[in-house]
Amino acid sequence: MESGPLEGLTVGITAERRAEEQARLFHSRGAGTLHGATMSISSLADDESLRAVTEDVIRRPPAFLVSSTGFGMRTWFDAAERWGLRAPLLEALARARVANRGAKVASVNTAAGLAQWWRAPNERFEELVARVLAEPVEGARVVLQLHGAALPDAVAALEAANAEVLVADAYRASLPPDPTPAIALLDAACARRLAAVTFTTAPALHNLFLLARRAGRADELRRAFNHGVVAACVGPVCAEGAREEGITDPLVPERARLVPMVQALTDHLGARTPPE
Repeated sequence: MESGPLEGLTVGITAERRAEEQARLFHSRGAGTLHGATMSISSLADDESLRAVTEDVIRRPPAFLVSSTGFGMRTWFDAAERWGLRAPLLEALARARVANRGAKVASVNTAAGLAQWWRAPNERFEELVARVLAEPVEGARVVLQLHGAALPDAVAALEAANAEVLVADAYRASLPPDPTPAIALLDAACARRLAAVTFTTAPALHNLFLLARRAGRADELRRAFNHGVVAACVGPVCAEGAREEGITDPLVPERARLVPMVQALTDHLGARTPPE
């Protein structure tokens, strides 16, 4: 049987969501995988503050909806459905100009009947905020759907323009409750036992370095990524996070999606791995 292009190599996977799918893609190419999630996603769908924001949006529909992630919007819609508020929430949001960060959130919003007003060309949240600020926003209600972390700079910029900002926070990203698998991945990366480590979000990358700093190994991890271990990032925002941590040349696919990232890494590692 012909071996796959990544035969004999091991890839570290830091994702919590879709980790099994990612592992299957690498296994089909001959690689082994080591999974150590560096981030935990917890739903805030039962949080009273999200329900309060939902009811506020229904009472007074916003002028703008700034949508960050498909997962976050879907979680919000599902929570509203459990509260019996999905239909009035969508009716209120349909009055807004909807700015989408990327294709996934655009797809979720379109399926829910929310027409897209604008989409960020580089899938950056800052682009969405800048586009909204290019409009007359004084006195306008702006809903920000966050992506797992607070964004005080975005809120401050809009409030400085006298917009009324509402934050819809449907999930929270944090370190995993049990960091043992992530620490094992950190050990393997520093020892150069991994050919690459994949990151599907910037927080996942920052969290790996946070664990490394706590162990006094951040410089060691940085050297590993700059001298042999490939840091494969799903898109430009994730890659920017890698550069912030001192990784000089993260691998980024042309399209910011999981499968193109896996294929780009396969091509990269296959090109540098001599045939048997």
